[in-house]
Amino acid sequence: MAKKFLCSQCGQTFEAASMPDKCPICGADASHITEVKSKGINTNGNVYTICYAAVMVVLVAFLLAFVSSALKPAQDANVAIDKKSQILASLNVRGLAKSEVEGKYNELIQETCVLTPDGQILEGEDAFGVETKEIGTKFPVYKAKTAEGDEALVLPLKGRGLWGGLWGYVAVTPDLQKVLGAYFDHESETAGLGALIKEEKFQSQFIGRPVMGADGQVALTVVKKGSSESENQVDGVTGATLTSKGVGEMLLTGIQQYVTALGGSKPAGGCGRHEGCSHSAPKCCDKPDCTCAQKKQCACKDGSCGEETCNCASDAKCCSRQECPCTCCEKTAACEQTEGCGQLPECCQKHETCCDEKADCCPQQKPCCKDDTEVAHKCKSGNDCCKSGQCDKSGSCGKPGCDGDKACCGQKK
Repeated sequence: MAKKFLCSQCGQTFEAASMPDKCPICGADASHITEVKSKGINTNGNVYTICYAAVMVVLVAFLLAFVSSALKPAQDANVAIDKKSQILASLNVRGLAKSEVEGKYNELIQETCVLTPDGQILEGEDAFGVETKEIGTKFPVYKAKTAEGDEALVLPLKGRGLWGGLWGYVAVTPDLQKVLGAYFDHESETAGLGALIKEEKFQSQFIGRPVMGADGQVALTVVKKGSSESENQVDGVTGATLTSKGVGEMLLTGIQQYVTALGGSKPAGGCGRHEGCSHSAPKCCDKPDCTCAQKKQCACKDGSCGEETCNCASDAKCCSRQECPCTCCEKTAACEQTEGCGQLPECCQKHETCCDEKADCCPQQKPCCKDDTEVAHKCKSGNDCCKSGQCDKSGSCGKPGCDGDKACCGQKK
């Protein structure tokens, strides 16, 4: 490193690696030369270089962090708009301006929830906030309407393509039987080949396709172009076999997981089960305003949960209406609650069903036989014996004309 020297003979300064024997300017000997000591920062030193670099790195990092923080709300808003646009595309709503997306999304999306793999609702979880990488452990569900006004469930999916991750949204009917719309996207598939899964031309093939196969399992998938053999199979992208296969696997595996989480069918009232309905009763009711109290998980034909007396003990008709819609009523319920059960002889055919053939079904009237005649007396077995017969040796009602119990049974008096 060069040092500075001053010659007192000529008054000039010069630089040299070490003390010279004479002044290079005037030729004065070394006795006239003195070294000039620097009082400022040595900009040529290593310490200066390191400190300068460190300060610049810290300053630039601070500026970048500040800019990123300032722009984050706008970035998040753009990401949210893009995601909502993808969900709307699965509902066949495309080509909206950014300013229109939010309003249309709020119009079509009616309800959301997040389910666990076994179908429990994760309270406090926002379906829209579930990231793609979390799908498989969490299952966000969007209850919505398509552009055509059809009720739909939008199911987010994730998969793997040739070069990176795949994801998509499939809108299906509430019973999970038919596709109403679809949207797929990718991280880094080949342009002009695998990247074509993002195009509407590919996605529109799924509309109207059945989801389930003959075995009741999800059969919707993607196959090599020209090799489809059923309505469940959609032609893949030519030249993008692995990407097409990835979409097919994503559909098969992903939708089947939703079928399991949803209990095999859409739970009543949207994507969540009613209060008191356990996972063992996947379909509590069909009507959205139905509520099921604990141990009252009846699935009635009219879509209601049934009467308070129903406890799913049998298929007998035990509710407080003559033609109870419940398929799971308690067989021991009081038959006099059923309309018409106290009227003879019409009730004879009815009370056997609604009271499980209990002879004291209609306490207000005498029990009656299948032929609408009154019961004469009871045999030893406890069975009713009608006027047309007497008791036989088995204790059941025997042939007509028998004179007394034991004679009819062939026993001595």
